Amino acid sequence: MDVEKEIGQILQGYQPPLVLMTANQLGIFDQLSGAPVTAKQVADALSLSLKGTERLLNALAGMEILVKEDNRFHMPDAWRKYLTEKGDHCMKQWIQLIYDLLPVWTQLPDFVRSGKQLKSIMDMLGTDPENMRAFIDAMHDKGLKATEMIAREIPLGDANRMLDVGGGPGTYSLEWAKIHSHLKATVFDIPPVLEVAKDYIKRYDLEDRVDTLAGDFEKDDLGSGYDLILVANVLHMYDADSGQNLVNKIINALEPGGRVVLHGFCTNQDGTGPLPDTLFSLNIGLLTEGGSAHGVDEMTRWLEKAGVDDIRHFRVEAVPTGVITGIKVSN
Repeated sequence: MDVEKEIGQILQGYQPPLVLMTANQLGIFDQLSGAPVTAKQVADALSLSLKGTERLLNALAGMEILVKEDNRFHMPDAWRKYLTEKGDHCMKQWIQLIYDLLPVWTQLPDFVRSGKQLKSIMDMLGTDPENMRAFIDAMHDKGLKATEMIAREIPLGDANRMLDVGGGPGTYSLEWAKIHSHLKATVFDIPPVLEVAKDYIKRYDLEDRVDTLAGDFEKDDLGSGYDLILVANVLHMYDADSGQNLVNKIINALEPGGRVVLHGFCTNQDGTGPLPDTLFSLNIGLLTEGGSAHGVDEMTRWLEKAGVDDIRHFRVEAVPTGVITGIKVSN
């Protein structure tokens, strides 16, 4: 191993993400959604400097996000659907969210010294409805790939009544209801989030099968009669005790023989991998009091204590990767 080279690559690792995030923030990708264009055309359309625009476009071409031919740039279809406003899997809001986290990450030494959160996610969103909407849209964009992959691995078609705990925009409920025409789902979240979820439900034209239930899942009743309960991108926001308590509450709402699905960041037993999950554990430490990418073994024990068996863990090629599922023991 060439250690000097490895260190150099690590130190320069922040540069390609910043190139991507800058192009996203400046609206450059939408200028490349059609016919090939020159750097000057992009710069003029967005009131940018030609010098900076050309160098940024060249870097994007070097990253193989763009193709440069005869001093004109264009974006391949594979990238266009993720990076442009009208793309089928647009990730613009998610990329912006990562950009907004950069100032917090520069304070990582302070977190390591104190072990205390430096900023809360809610502080970042504030009371601005536009910021809240952008965050929820980002969660929807990010969740689309995972819904497809989890659906391939788990027999979701056996379920009739689903609860989506902390469901945000309702991405999982909507995508799974789209696949299984008999499935009815309830998205449980706080009222401001559900206002956005209702827009998505209308967009999917699934008002007859996907509804919402407002509340705080730590305090309020979740209802009953569910044979499928999903908890996605929630448990890693809390400490271990809160995680166990929430799992207990969820399983109490699940019918005997029903399935629970936990999806989120979770590490191996010693906490060193997968690398995205260990890095997320640092990230969530910056933003919450007790959040962590809990270990798979630990989360499995939560389910066992709550009365779940036939537990299975697998990973999907999405963000996050970890999925743990099991069946509530019949009475």
